[in-house]
Amino acid sequence: MSPSSRGQQDIFDPKSVRCIGIVPALHKRRIAAAVQRLILWLKDRNLRAVLPREQAEALSLPELGAEIDDVGDSADLLLSMGGDGTFLAAARIAAPRGKPLLGINLGGFGFLASIPSGAQMLDTLAQALSSTQAIQQRMMLEATVERDGESAARFLALNDIVVGRGAFSRLFRLKTSISGDPISYFPADGMIVSTPTGSTGYSLSAGGPVVDPQVRVIILTPICAHTLSARTLVVPADRVIEMALPDLRGEDINLTADGQEGFALHGGDRVEVREAPFSARLVALQDAGFYARLRGKLGWGTHRS
Repeated sequence: MSPSSRGQQDIFDPKSVRCIGIVPALHKRRIAAAVQRLILWLKDRNLRAVLPREQAEALSLPELGAEIDDVGDSADLLLSMGGDGTFLAAARIAAPRGKPLLGINLGGFGFLASIPSGAQMLDTLAQALSSTQAIQQRMMLEATVERDGESAARFLALNDIVVGRGAFSRLFRLKTSISGDPISYFPADGMIVSTPTGSTGYSLSAGGPVVDPQVRVIILTPICAHTLSARTLVVPADRVIEMALPDLRGEDINLTADGQEGFALHGGDRVEVREAPFSARLVALQDAGFYARLRGKLGWGTHRS
């Protein structure tokens, strides 16, 4: 989904679905039984299932396995089965290809996945596949690492890009600019660059604001800055966040995408973070909205005697 088309209404038509890509969390309890039940249910409806090869083999379903790129290319709908971490991994597969995404919540917090596990799982999925559904677009971030004048790595994230120190490193100075305008050079443990979707994740824990996911902005939250003047910044989505690393003197500094993909940074590296040229397309079921989820998940407005 290109930036120019974001104002257009986006819908999910289940009539176009012939193949569903399943991204399961192997560490979840009873995941094998849940996947088997889902596959039989899909087969009864003449729908094909495909899984990443590693997960398919671990679940004794090698005949349904394919490479990650092939899963994303062949599936008409991506379905994550796990917690929010599994959903984030599935989003990085689905979004670049414009594929819609649904999540079955087998985790604890479950802020992103909207289909409940257990007895309601297949009933809710049946409703999603029975009629046209609205699509909610969520902006994603693209991060590139420049080293010695060349591109060294590229990452996508639905939640956040974090440049931070390792477990035993000292505070370091990260020279941060926004579209060429310098904003910070103070000692800190790092910087979180977040989407509105990720505002309820690591950024929130570090003191950042909660932002409605339909607002297109980028959020910069310092991690344990060694100055009282450091504050979160919320900037328009068309800005480019630039972070330059000084001589690290043996310090362990890493870039992480959605807390799942990592890259060791070197002194002199330059990290650029910008809005990705596509959005994650989340199938919007008729469940509780964003603010209702905030109340429920974060305990807002709960009366305690």
